[in-house]
Amino acid sequence: MSMAFAGKNGGMEVSVGATEDMEDVFVDAAGRVDAAEGAYIHCLLDRVRQGELGVYALSARCRTTGAICYKALDGDAELVFGHVVDGGPEAYFLESVVRGLFGGGIHTVRSNFNWPEPGGFVRAAQATGFAMTERMSMCLGPGPAGSRPPGGIELLAWQDCHAGEVCRIMCEAQSPSDRPVYPMFTRPEGVKILLDSIMRGGHGHFLKELSYVAVADRVIGFLISTLLSDGGVLVLDIGVDRDYRRRGIGGAMLDRLIGDSYARGHGLIVLAVTSNNYDAIRLYERKGFKVNGYFRQYVLSKIS
Repeated sequence: MSMAFAGKNGGMEVSVGATEDMEDVFVDAAGRVDAAEGAYIHCLLDRVRQGELGVYALSARCRTTGAICYKALDGDAELVFGHVVDGGPEAYFLESVVRGLFGGGIHTVRSNFNWPEPGGFVRAAQATGFAMTERMSMCLGPGPAGSRPPGGIELLAWQDCHAGEVCRIMCEAQSPSDRPVYPMFTRPEGVKILLDSIMRGGHGHFLKELSYVAVADRVIGFLISTLLSDGGVLVLDIGVDRDYRRRGIGGAMLDRLIGDSYARGHGLIVLAVTSNNYDAIRLYERKGFKVNGYFRQYVLSKIS
């Protein structure tokens, strides 16, 4: 059932929940893209009805003219689709959705706005204060194991008892270039919420057997991976304590992942990195990762 949450603006109204005639918006959007993307758009409304995605509706004169779908997790909302028939009120629509999400307890809203006819939404996001960061995706076909960790350092398979030390490294050692993309890394409590969610499978099937910690006298590095729907491996995050960097630890963890993935029959390893995180990019390139695409990530955080 639709529930109004925002006031009217020039005869327009934004509400939360699917409306009876919302399908017309998805049909219109699908008709503006190629067949493959159109098929994806047609599936989105089913995901809304099944409760997998939330949705906001834009209405005018008792007719639904726009929709924005989102997925919320750990106080973070990703806007996965948006469209307004004939365009125009994207700014009012997006601002209303952001207010609604923040009012509902969300603290970060993000999107790549890879939508049909996204120009109006992108301009609205910039005017609303979204920060833009360019990201790149990289991939690698698994192969045999490579280098070993340096002397005195051991690589261990993931155990949940390592979570506390991993949270510390995630918070303290995160690259400054990544913080605009993941504002929760600036707060120890935010990192803990994220890691707890990963361990519960909230970000995909957590591959404990393909996640590692590097240990000296304590945990000084980590690599966390999850399973993709096509059987590939996604590197969610990798980090090394600042006091132990440039010793080959990150490379050794990646080599362990590459070898173990190969042995287990996984066909591909993928990751995403901020385009100006040059140290990380050089490491991935040395291990054979290739760039397979660029995208822009727009992020807006609620100021407490």
